[in-house]
Amino acid sequence: MKALLRILIFAAVLLIGFFYFDSSITENEMLEAPRPMDPLPARDLIEMNLQPERPEEGISVYIGQSTQEWLADYGMPARIEPSAFGYEWWIYNQSYTNYLMAGVKEGEVVQVYTAGTEIDAAPYRVGQKLKDLYRFTIVENEVTVKYGTNIYTFTLAPEDLSTRLLVRFDGLYAQVYVDAIREEIEAVRFMNAETLIMHRPYDMLYDGELPPSRSPSSTLQRSIDEANANQLMDLANVYRLHHQYNALEENRASRLIAASRALEMAQKNLTSSAEQGLPPLNEALDQSGIAYNAAAENTASQYLDAAEAVHGWSNSPDHRETMLSSDYNMAGAGVFGKYYTLLFLEQKQSNAENQ
Repeated sequence: MKALLRILIFAAVLLIGFFYFDSSITENEMLEAPRPMDPLPARDLIEMNLQPERPEEGISVYIGQSTQEWLADYGMPARIEPSAFGYEWWIYNQSYTNYLMAGVKEGEVVQVYTAGTEIDAAPYRVGQKLKDLYRFTIVENEVTVKYGTNIYTFTLAPEDLSTRLLVRFDGLYAQVYVDAIREEIEAVRFMNAETLIMHRPYDMLYDGELPPSRSPSSTLQRSIDEANANQLMDLANVYRLHHQYNALEENRASRLIAASRALEMAQKNLTSSAEQGLPPLNEALDQSGIAYNAAAENTASQYLDAAEAVHGWSNSPDHRETMLSSDYNMAGAGVFGKYYTLLFLEQKQSNAENQ
C-alpha cells in the first residue's frame, strides 16, 4: 500500500511539473540596454585634428547629400516611417540581403543603416571578420565630435568595444555593430554629427549646449511604435537569413499580443531585475485562441530603436538562440516607447493559414 502511495505521489509531481514547465514555451528574461550616464558638462574638451578621410564609395557617401541624389540611385523605398529623433526612415526591404534604411531630414540624408550582406558599406562589409577590421581601423574608447561651437566627447564602455564600435571620419561617424560570438560585423550605421548627438548611444561629456530631447505627441508615438515593430520583424529575418535560417512569416494576431505585452511592460516600468514580470506567455496565447505547437518571446527595454534592440538580442546567448532557432516559422512584433517584444511561433501550415 505504501509503495502504491509513493507511486501516486511521484506521478502527481510529474504532472504538476509538466503543467508548470511546459517545454514548448520559452520566455527569455527581458534584455535591458546598458544605460549611458546622463550627459555631463565639461570644460576645455579638445577636438582631435587627425581624422581619417571619408570613404569615397559605398552608402556613406550619401550622408549630407540631397534625397534627390539618393533616389536617383536607390529609387523609392518600400516604406517611409517616422522615428523618435526628427528624421524619417526610408526602408528598403525588398531583398533581405540588400536590406537598407536611410534616415532623411528636411530633404537631406543624415543617416544610413544596413545589415544586408550585399550592400556596399565601405570601408566595412557585413560578415567581415573583426580581425580584418582592426587592420585598417583605429578603434578608440573616446571619440570627440564638434558640432557648431559645441564639443561632445563619447566614451565607449568595455562592452561597446566588443560589440558596438564608434569610428570617426572627416565629418562622418560610423557605428559598427559586431557579432561578438562569431567575431564579425553584423551591421553598420553611418551618420552625421547631429544625429549621433541626438542618439546619445554612449556616455557623453559636452562643452557648450546640450541639444533638447524630443517628446513626440501621443499620435506620432503610436506611429513610431508601429515603425519599430515593422523593423523588428525585418531585422530578425535579415539576421536569420544571414545565419542560414528561413525567414519568419508575420502572424498578425501575435503582433497584437506582442504590442499589448510591450505596453504592459511600459506601464509596469519593468526592468531586467524586476521580481515580477509579464503574465505567462501561454496564458496570453491561449486567451487569444492562437494555435501553436511551440512559442517563445524575446523582450528588451531602453534601446534607442529597433536596430539596437535586435543587435542586443543577437549578442545575448538565450535571446540569440531563440531568434535564430529553426523551431519557429511565424512571428509577431510589438513596441511601446522603449519596450520591445518579439513573439515566435511554430505552427503547422494549416493553422498558420488561418491566422
